[in-house]
Amino acid sequence: MSGKTADNIDVPVVIVGGGGCGLCLSIFLSDYGIAHYVFEKHPGTAILPRAHYINQRSMEIFRQHNISEAFKAAGCPIRNMSQTDWRTSLGGEGPYDGRVICSVPAFGGSIGSPDYEIYREHGPEISSNLPLVRAEPIFRKFAEERNPGRVRFSHEVLDFVEEKDHVLVTVEGPNGEKELIRTLYLVGADGGKFVGPKIGAQMEGPRNIVDFLSIYFRADLSQYCDDRTLITHFINPEGEKMDRFDCGVLVKMGPTWDRRCEEWILHFGVPVDEDLRLEADELASQGRKLLKLPDLKMDVIKVSRWALERTLVSKYQDGRVFLAGDAAHKRPPTTGLGLNTAIEDSLNLAWKLSFVLSGKAHASLLDAYGFERRPVGKRNCDWGLFTFSNYPVLQASVGFLPGQRKYNQERLASIFEASPSGETARHHLSRIFETQDVEFSAHNIELGFSYDSEAVVQDGSAKPRQDPGGRVYVPTTRPGHRLPHAWVERDHQVVSTHDLIGNGGDYDLLLITDELGEQWSNAARTVSSKSAIRIGIAGIKAHRHCRKPGLYQDCDDNWTKVRGFTDGGAILVRPDNFIMWRSIGPSRLNGEELVEDMRKVLKFSDTQETRSNMRDTGLGELNSWDHFHAKRTTNGDLDE
Repeated sequence: MSGKTADNIDVPVVIVGGGGCGLCLSIFLSDYGIAHYVFEKHPGTAILPRAHYINQRSMEIFRQHNISEAFKAAGCPIRNMSQTDWRTSLGGEGPYDGRVICSVPAFGGSIGSPDYEIYREHGPEISSNLPLVRAEPIFRKFAEERNPGRVRFSHEVLDFVEEKDHVLVTVEGPNGEKELIRTLYLVGADGGKFVGPKIGAQMEGPRNIVDFLSIYFRADLSQYCDDRTLITHFINPEGEKMDRFDCGVLVKMGPTWDRRCEEWILHFGVPVDEDLRLEADELASQGRKLLKLPDLKMDVIKVSRWALERTLVSKYQDGRVFLAGDAAHKRPPTTGLGLNTAIEDSLNLAWKLSFVLSGKAHASLLDAYGFERRPVGKRNCDWGLFTFSNYPVLQASVGFLPGQRKYNQERLASIFEASPSGETARHHLSRIFETQDVEFSAHNIELGFSYDSEAVVQDGSAKPRQDPGGRVYVPTTRPGHRLPHAWVERDHQVVSTHDLIGNGGDYDLLLITDELGEQWSNAARTVSSKSAIRIGIAGIKAHRHCRKPGLYQDCDDNWTKVRGFTDGGAILVRPDNFIMWRSIGPSRLNGEELVEDMRKVLKFSDTQETRSNMRDTGLGELNSWDHFHAKRTTNGDLDE
């Protein structure tokens, strides 16, 4: 077993787990210039197409870190995921086979719809869809390019021991060789399999709510499907029990995203205590029966069984060890909050680690990670279970009775009848099915979460009322909330307010003010000159007649509506595009309010003290090692 002496640190951060969460954390840390290892025990990326929905917040994070174009190129265009259907079947020869019972808009609706315009107004990117089996190779590619040689698959972390000022990590390579790594911080992104239990973190909440059997397959369904629908639910009126194989969910898995989609996954819910076989042929037969396509050629790629749960870890941090992604929270897949929550975990932790490791903040900043992310994790776990629990309501509203085939056919006839009573039945069903907007139009759940921790300076303003339906997102610059998006222009270049801070290459924090905020700008420049913290300054005109040079122009007058401060006010934006601090009006103390509040949050020192602190912790020596020193290139990647 090899390793450096006790007087040295091998690497600042070790990430256990190379799935979507761990690879995203790696990408973000590389962008912030923090050396790290990723250890993943499996030889490759995901083999099942889980966690396919990538919401608007995740896409704007990808935009910030220069990976969004790859996901847009491979992912589902919004026009091909703008609708969710409930159907009797795909095929069949009966009068009510292949009929759509109800459809609801999804993920912003069709291009040009009111929902779509709202989504576009609130973000520089729109949602996409790409299952992990296709997304993880993209994550891996970027992670390996930005952290060459240190993203290691077929490497299993066997043990770790936290000591006073470091963590000792034992890793086994593909040939059984063992290595001892000494790190300052360890992150468990391993789905809760090892790191969480070892630090005594308990997964709390209901488990084994229902089991699912899933079949991932290739088939040509082009003549039965349309271009808009991503997810199709089936309720079989001929079912004996109205459970198990009488209901199912079919989801497009690409790589083509219109009706010509080549790959699909079909989920069946089954009782947790029922011992059902997982043979591919049997499950494929059940799939053909539900779809009413007895001659469908299905090339089965993989079958799986998984349990639905809603669990939240008791703690996100224990000393120098952190948990993120599924290691911290697991919830039903409805609303697609799994991978998206993990991405946000990774970004939140990455910038805090980078500030601490580069001497820009005291180590106590890391305590804010759990304080910020655990409430969001709970919110998302609860929302996932809530939206899943609405499905029995939808099924019951159709009115089918188990084993009552004749009655169910009569019920279908009444629903599709061309008469006033049939119109009333369809209208009533539509009203009920539209309640699933809590899943497919959860705009505020995706964008409206907020933080209340010591990494935020509250200004005494009231927290905005949250839409109980999860739909209505209200942009605000109240500290702890996401920076509102608006298009601004300078020197003939149009960018989003979310683009202004970049991804760590130029600035650590961003001050946004207007033509009257010179005192705040001067204070920010003073901090940048006397500390390790680099503050970018963006002035956005509040008045079109202003001719002061160097300012951004508000393209659509949207920034003026959402900026949340009067002339001469300012906001300070964190690397994750959340508001750290706000002054609603001009400075009364020549900008000193900003400096003092930053000291409270970051506990930063001036340049001389910072360098001394880095020498004391060994970080100065660590960052000078040739084999870990990273130089940022013009394209934003890291080079050895």
